[in-house]
Amino acid sequence: MWFKSMIILWIKIFINTPMIKKSHKNHIKTLTKTRHILRFGEYGFKIMSSVTFTKEQIESLNRNLLKKLKIVSINSKNYKFWTLLKTNKTLTKLSLESRMGKGKGSIYTEAVFLQAGSIIYEFMNLKNHQILELFAFFKKQIPRTEIRLINQNK
Repeated sequence: MWFKSMIILWIKIFINTPMIKKSHKNHIKTLTKTRHILRFGEYGFKIMSSVTFTKEQIESLNRNLLKKLKIVSINSKNYKFWTLLKTNKTLTKLSLESRMGKGKGSIYTEAVFLQAGSIIYEFMNLKNHQILELFAFFKKQIPRTEIRLINQNK
């Protein structure tokens, strides 16, 4: 009897937990060949060096950028904003007391590895001075990373 309940409990846990694979280390140094042009908006932020963002950093960037976007465009509500950051790798960590061997470790967060030249945010229906103010704010959010503002018209 208890065996059946354990199997049912195990099936419920197994179905509700997502299967995420552990990934290898990734060091990308070449330029991107797919995400280097604007697709949705008029303006965009382009990363000019390869960088890694964790899921928590992406959420913080999105939250802060959306707050600043609401402050900058206080009179107009018809702006559009696209986030092109999706996590594609998992990061693992072993406990501090573990010895060598014993496997890779458990997954503790997800991350995205970006190549140099990839666009991370796109904007539409913003004026030039608004996008410049937003870009100055965004540069302060990510220090030690070269970022460029690109325009569809140029």
